[in-house]
Amino acid sequence: MTMRRSVVLWLLLVVLAPLAQAATVRAFLDRDHASLGDTVTLNIQSTGPLGNPDLAPLQKDFEVLGTSRSRSLEIMNGKTTSTEQLGVALKPRHTGTLEIPPLTVGGGRTPQLTLAVGAAPSGGTGHVGDPVFMETSVLSSSPWVGQQTVYTVRLFYLPGVDGALSDPTADGARLIQLDRDHRYVTQRDGYTYKVIERSWALIPQRSGGISVQGPVFQGRRLGPGLPNAWFNNPNALLNNPNALLNAPAQGFGGAVRAAAPVARIDARAPPAKAGKPWLPARSVELQLSGLPGNGKVEAGTPLTLTLSIRASGQPADALPEPELPPIQGARVYPDQTRDSTDDSGKWLQGMRTRSFAIVPEQNGKLTIPAITLTWWNVAQNRPEQAKVPAHTLQVSGVVAASSTPAPPPAAVPTPTATSATSASLAKAGPVPDAAPASSPAWQDIAIASLGLWALLVVAGAAWWLLSRRRASAAVLARGAAETNTPGPVPAQPSRRAGAQPRAVPADARTDPKALQQEALAAARAGDAASCERGLLAWGRASRSGIVNIGALRDALSAPAQRAALEALQQARWRDVDAAAACAAVLQAFAHGFEWRGGDQPGRPEQALPPLYPL
Repeated sequence: MTMRRSVVLWLLLVVLAPLAQAATVRAFLDRDHASLGDTVTLNIQSTGPLGNPDLAPLQKDFEVLGTSRSRSLEIMNGKTTSTEQLGVALKPRHTGTLEIPPLTVGGGRTPQLTLAVGAAPSGGTGHVGDPVFMETSVLSSSPWVGQQTVYTVRLFYLPGVDGALSDPTADGARLIQLDRDHRYVTQRDGYTYKVIERSWALIPQRSGGISVQGPVFQGRRLGPGLPNAWFNNPNALLNNPNALLNAPAQGFGGAVRAAAPVARIDARAPPAKAGKPWLPARSVELQLSGLPGNGKVEAGTPLTLTLSIRASGQPADALPEPELPPIQGARVYPDQTRDSTDDSGKWLQGMRTRSFAIVPEQNGKLTIPAITLTWWNVAQNRPEQAKVPAHTLQVSGVVAASSTPAPPPAAVPTPTATSATSASLAKAGPVPDAAPASSPAWQDIAIASLGLWALLVVAGAAWWLLSRRRASAAVLARGAAETNTPGPVPAQPSRRAGAQPRAVPADARTDPKALQQEALAAARAGDAASCERGLLAWGRASRSGIVNIGALRDALSAPAQRAALEALQQARWRDVDAAAACAAVLQAFAHGFEWRGGDQPGRPEQALPPLYPL
């Protein structure tokens, strides 16, 4: 009896083991919107066998046109995964938001899906019955300035037509093609058309009315014409008996052309309550990475943090430059920004990333302040903030200097005492001080050598100063003689053999006056990048703690100077007029910096060399 039970239990385990590993089933539509008459595809995938699912629940809102199957095999890390896919072609029966109910497939159940079905659009150039015609649509007719909307073009063509589609243009708006085309089949008045649906991200750059000139299709007919469509859809002739009489008679190789109609939008200016920078998006996320897990860092050792800004509905180059707030007790060295934009979906996904090397300077607590970014939620029509909370780190590693001077090293090494010698010394009592005459001879030699070295250094320095004075006097005398001598002045004074060139002062790059002149000269030349580097070098030489252009802006009190720095950043990273930004810098900084609190800049501290030099 026990043997029989064991066999039955083993058989149950064999049968139920495959069921324990339930197949993964998922379902998705090839697009989430369609027009009446279009064909959409419901895709069902499973890691197990699909079988023949019951499609009767779909008959309420859709006409099931047919099915197709495919299978794929994937091997990863020695594990083989087989996936089977079932494609169901559906034609909506009416307009509205249609629901695709869950289906029982392969031991699993698909999720419920929705499809928005609108009326068949009109207004495209050409009409039903032509070999090619086009329609356009804009997702939002009144977006904010800088907000992404979606501009879509649908190209309808009969079988046997081939050609190329140009790009749309817009004066006052930016167009970025989305990297995904939809291809499907639809019926219009008894004709079966193939459709290519292509979309662009449309971003208005100014307020007011903007016209989008649609693309143009140019191609040729590779088949005998419209009768070819009747063989693909025999019902077309029954539904439209006049199609045969109205069909053009062109044969092979006829040229065809179609132009999309003009689309118009009315862009809205940013609202008064919007924050700065103006960033209209669907979602914005701030992320700070690189913080140590234990919350501890060592002084003098660089800590690299990465700040990322992600936004849905914006390209990367429209996002502000990531910046850290001033950090007390540390030096901050920013790196260059890295941008990336994902255009594979309906909405652009932009990301701007920047790394910062943070070097703590003292023991104790190091606080990285909270970071906030104000943006405009286009879905809710309200301002919001993306935030990164403040973080506190514990810094260690700096050895405090002792107030008591360290004892000098012993001049004579102490010999190791034997046990007998130690005993005799203990009996004899304390050892008297040794007489000066008992010092070893090598100590006298070392002291004499040190004195001779010091004498040579002093003599060499005196000789060098005397030579410098003589050379300067000779140059002045020669210059005076050449000035008093009649005749043309040479382009460069002649040098005698062996004469040394005039040395450049060692602190020329730390002189605030000289650096100011360099920055203003770059502004006059209209070079935004050189102007920014010059202002930053001038600020570092004028005041300690200026580690980046953001810290310089926060340290200034004059609104004109802060605005000029903002304009300079816009010119560098957002394709704003560089000449106007440099002119603002030239006017605002002509008389020097205006610091917060009115304090005068002191001599800069001895800063660590920058990890990322300009």
